Amino acid sequence: MNHFFRRILLAVWLSITAAIVLALLVANLLLDSTWGSAEQDRQLVNFVAQEFATAMRQSPPQVPAQLINRDTLAFDRALQIYVIDLATGRDALARALPSTIGELVTQRDSAPALASTIDDPRLILPSADTPGFLIAGYSERFPLALLMTQRGSRPLLFGALLLVSVGVSFVLARFIVLPVRHLREAGHRVAAGDLTARVAHHVGNRQDDIALLARDFDAMTERIGRLLASQQRLMRDVSHELRSPLARLQALQSLARQRFTAGDQTHILDRMDGELERLDQLIEEILTFARLDAQEQISPRRTDLVDLIQTIIDDAAVEVGDDHKDLSYQGPERLLLEVDAGLLHRAIENVVRNALRFTPAGGGVRIVLVRLPAAVRLAVEDDGPGVPESAIGQLFDPFFQVDDSRSSAAGVGSGVGLAIARRAVQLHGGSIAAENRIPAGLRMVIDLPAGCASSPDDRGAAA
Repeated sequence: MNHFFRRILLAVWLSITAAIVLALLVANLLLDSTWGSAEQDRQLVNFVAQEFATAMRQSPPQVPAQLINRDTLAFDRALQIYVIDLATGRDALARALPSTIGELVTQRDSAPALASTIDDPRLILPSADTPGFLIAGYSERFPLALLMTQRGSRPLLFGALLLVSVGVSFVLARFIVLPVRHLREAGHRVAAGDLTARVAHHVGNRQDDIALLARDFDAMTERIGRLLASQQRLMRDVSHELRSPLARLQALQSLARQRFTAGDQTHILDRMDGELERLDQLIEEILTFARLDAQEQISPRRTDLVDLIQTIIDDAAVEVGDDHKDLSYQGPERLLLEVDAGLLHRAIENVVRNALRFTPAGGGVRIVLVRLPAAVRLAVEDDGPGVPESAIGQLFDPFFQVDDSRSSAAGVGSGVGLAIARRAVQLHGGSIAAENRIPAGLRMVIDLPAGCASSPDDRGAAA
């Protein structure tokens, strides 16, 4: 990390130094082209003075208006030509006089007709003492330019620039590297098993790419923590669910070894077959859920959702038998979708079987299919007891049971069916939710994206 810091520091310092050197070179070129030489400045002042003197020698004397204007006298910041009325001591353009020019005006009686250049290189005073006027040139350089032109001050200037560039580079390099260092330390903590490591608070309100990386790292770590916790909970639940039928099988086997009549043994063997079948179904659903949980893509094909629902209704009606539970469908006669028929069949079947399981004898389950503008909605309503509001959000968690008495009354399920249904719907880009009905019962709603619909003619059928 220290090597990385040094590389960043060196890169930033070289960039800043190159920018400063380039700026100084450009400034020097611009100043040279703007100021010109002292001889050029002297010639310009002499030209204005001679033109002004020629005009004043006319009879009567005339102040040349073409010279008394800003375009002629104020060439640029580097050279200013002053035309001073000696009677008033004021400049023709009403500009404030530099101190050296002001002193020259007050001492005009002793000033020569044509003044020479003063030793100060900023002031150039070739002038002509015309009747009533004084012509003077003044050249002022910028402070930085003065510092650059003085030989003794150059080491001080470059030393100051070096200190500033190194200081700014150090601050910027630390600003860049410090969050990366926190990320590295957090990565080591996560690798050691500490999934509580977070780095977003180290970057504060920064909105750059490093801050986004830190927030993504925290989101990733939190997601990994949830997945590991879910996997651990899943293992505990699987162990519990598998242990129960195995324990019952052991008890039935122990009973079978005792002396019973042939009828008793047949009953025990039937129960053992039932437990084995339930155990096989549980293992199959666990494997299905694990496969779907890791699956990212589906294999869609054109499917008539109404035919799929009718197949589920026919199969469920046979299993309901003499329980006198009514299973009905309400919706269009045909609705084509681009879906994975096997996955969607499994999802809807699990929801319908769950509704039938908790619906008492004489009750009913209704399947309602509706084509909405933005979705295809399938609702399954039952006449069961419903669930507590606090448990609705957990209905689709693997192995979740609302309570033992409810499960016993309805026949114990595996607790994985609704989790499989949710994952299958999610793979289609849809959603599934549950809500209690009034006065009793549960309603499960599956929403599939409208993009799954493959035939525009279905819109009229769904109406």
